[in-house]
Amino acid sequence: MKNSMHSKFVRALAFIVIAASALAHFIPHKEGSAAPKSLPYLDLSPNITRGLDLIGTNEPKTANAEARIGVFDGEKVLAMTLRDYLVGVTAAEMPAGYGIEALKAQAVAARTFTLKHITGELRCKSGHTICTDHRCCQAYISVERMKKNWGDRFEERYGKICKAVDSTEDMVMMSEGELVTALYHSSSGGRTENCEAVFAVALPYLVSVESAGEEDSPEYHSTVCFTKSEFNERINAAFPDAEMKEPSKDVEVWQRTDSGRVSLIRLGGTVVSGQQLRNALSLKSTNVEFDIEGDTVEISCLGFGHGVGMSQCGANAMAKEGADFETILKHYYTGIELEFFTPKNEMPRILCGAAD
Repeated sequence: MKNSMHSKFVRALAFIVIAASALAHFIPHKEGSAAPKSLPYLDLSPNITRGLDLIGTNEPKTANAEARIGVFDGEKVLAMTLRDYLVGVTAAEMPAGYGIEALKAQAVAARTFTLKHITGELRCKSGHTICTDHRCCQAYISVERMKKNWGDRFEERYGKICKAVDSTEDMVMMSEGELVTALYHSSSGGRTENCEAVFAVALPYLVSVESAGEEDSPEYHSTVCFTKSEFNERINAAFPDAEMKEPSKDVEVWQRTDSGRVSLIRLGGTVVSGQQLRNALSLKSTNVEFDIEGDTVEISCLGFGHGVGMSQCGANAMAKEGADFETILKHYYTGIELEFFTPKNEMPRILCGAAD
């Protein structure tokens, strides 16, 4: 009877925590306020602010290399072609040393994600159409930065990135006639996560799948160590109700997802989500194990990132085994189709803000 009552209590508390996180996630975001800390920022509702960067055009409907977009870099909106933006995103989001088929998969995912914003189906927390903050939209680096990062290997790597983007031109992922929300991450730690476990929204193509071959990646496993006093300070600063004093007694994982990630954890006098724990301690993932001995709190993490959608390390492992980009994408995005993008309405030309 006690076990049954405890199980019901845990399920009820889990519902409350996840529901509260989801509610906070979908509350309209006011300019100047911080993004929700409990969940990565993802808004699947229509982008009511998309008019800031959109100006009509009489050009033919297209998503090709000549379509111009405005990308907010934190200070200003940069005008560039869609193709050049995707080159910058692919170079920033995936190591150029990865296999060409993995890079093609990344280019298609980045294009799909971008067009999902341009069409207004996703929104950027900056109020602009899309930005260069990887915590909100996608990372981006300029050609100048690529030259600085790659040195003598610039020509080789830049050519490889351009090939990945150009050889998949206009190609996107679709599900039931709609652009998919093409989430991706560095490493899943062996298995990806269901979308609803992280973002409180279930999507049929973002479900947990095996991600083999990641073990050799430096992103597969990481360890963080704190002294007890450091750990207590970090936890109590983030969660004052925790009143953490003795981690060996006050840290208790209550619930994990099917992929092994922490969904609920008791920290002293409070219960938080795995994502809140990750944010508070700057962990690489929520797939964690605690080893508390003496004055040391050691936390082992599997994977790097939220775990939803395509694992970039897993994509590279598949490419090494001979998989093409279509096979890679259809593995990580369940039931999707690859199509050449044709907008339902006239594609807008995206320029440099409302004043233009």
